[in-house]
Amino acid sequence: MTGLLLRLGSRDILAADSREQVAHHAQVVPDAVTEIPDLANQVFEKDTRALTEIFSRDTDFVIGCSRPRAAQALLDYAAVDVSAVRINWVQLPFDRDALRRGYGLPWFPVIDRTRCNGCGTCADYCLFSVYAVEQDSPPNRKIRVKIPHYCKIGCPACSRLCPTGALMFPFCAEAELNGEIPDPPQRAPEDALATLGDDPMRILAERRNKRRLIDPEKFEQAEKDRITFSGVL
Repeated sequence: MTGLLLRLGSRDILAADSREQVAHHAQVVPDAVTEIPDLANQVFEKDTRALTEIFSRDTDFVIGCSRPRAAQALLDYAAVDVSAVRINWVQLPFDRDALRRGYGLPWFPVIDRTRCNGCGTCADYCLFSVYAVEQDSPPNRKIRVKIPHYCKIGCPACSRLCPTGALMFPFCAEAELNGEIPDPPQRAPEDALATLGDDPMRILAERRNKRRLIDPEKFEQAEKDRITFSGVL
């Protein structure tokens, strides 16, 4: 049995005894628990060699983290295959106020493939080409987070609109949007779209048209300027 302690990022502040909790469930000593201190950044930077090595071991796992749904979606986004691995997920207490004090980085959405139905609402609503739609893929794989760094820091709007609750922002302070709730309630499409105000389909159409008007090269340069002059990734 391998004990693994996952921190999603620097703002994912876990309880002081988290290592001991994982060790207890894995029936190992605390020093034997492996820690991944910054899962989201490893995934964002596509530096998944350590993760691939860990999950290639011939063992069962106890994995402790604050938001297991978000962690599983991050692993899926990184194409780290854990389908053949037996995992006991342990949800650990964490400091919610840390998420309210500032935006955790990197800020980008991930998808719970067990809930996504491929409706495409997120891709239709997003102005910044974060998503790609792959029509030939199975429904739960049709939507892909293609360019995560185009996502606007602090904006979880597309997650609010997701009718199945499949879309998560791991560093959002709201439990319904960050993967903290194991089984979030599904929303009727009209209820989700009601968050946009009057005539939601018109607003979606307007956003689609605006997105088509954005020159990708100019947008890329604007992103470079934003990073250069603000220092914010």
